Amino acid sequence: MLKQPAFGQRLRAFRLARGLSQTELAAGGLSTGYLSRLESGTRPPTRRVVEHLSRQLGVPPSAFDTGSCQSLAQALALAVSSPHIGTVADDIAVLLHAGVDRLDPALRWQSLWLLAMVRDEEARYEDEHELLVELSELSDEIGIPELIVRARTRLSRCSRLLGNTTRAYAEAEDAHRLSVGLSVDDRSAALLALVSAEAEAGRLTDARAHAGELCELTAAEPGIMHVEALWAASRVHSRQGDHAEAQRLLERALDRLGREQNLWLRPAAASLSRWPPGR
Repeated sequence: MLKQPAFGQRLRAFRLARGLSQTELAAGGLSTGYLSRLESGTRPPTRRVVEHLSRQLGVPPSAFDTGSCQSLAQALALAVSSPHIGTVADDIAVLLHAGVDRLDPALRWQSLWLLAMVRDEEARYEDEHELLVELSELSDEIGIPELIVRARTRLSRCSRLLGNTTRAYAEAEDAHRLSVGLSVDDRSAALLALVSAEAEAGRLTDARAHAGELCELTAAEPGIMHVEALWAASRVHSRQGDHAEAQRLLERALDRLGREQNLWLRPAAASLSRWPPGR
């Protein structure tokens, strides 16, 4: 049912989730004043208006139906049980912007984490970064070390993808410092972020030392962690011009990963010797 003020709240949340101003959303069909009254709940929506807003926002008209998820808990339940999490992302974004469950930090943390994952998969890194900044601040408020480190680690990666190497380095260094005493998973993820940030910032000596630490930390761990550590170390050695050691590390990664699972590394192995120093 498209009833006010719930319609206006969802409309505003959709607009903010997409980073649009009222002027941008109203363009080509509505006045800004009318859109403002829709968002405030003082004007009821018509079918024509809903169709226009649906096109502008890239959502079906049913997305404005307030009979869907009414809480972050409901949206999260749908998300984790769906094979396509992205289909629920808009509901989560709407509920976050609408301030629903604001007094439940744990639900907001889970929602921000999940939504940031979706934005990362969509390569919407600026949107992801905004979510991760909020997630990091919320982690500090909650005060659980693991959540703080995980938020900082992902934030560093996103900052690096956006080209802000200074910020990425500071965030990764913070995550690494705070990860002392935590699980191998958290410590290795923070170290991997730090190695990547140091390499991008030209701190190759530090990156090499931390890459060695990462390889040692993950050597006895099952799964992909040690492969990622060896891969990171090989890139650092290549940037320093030590292509022989880089090749050796990459071959160790290939051997660890196994013949049936190493296709993603083989192109890198073939091209490694052609990388120029410092790349």
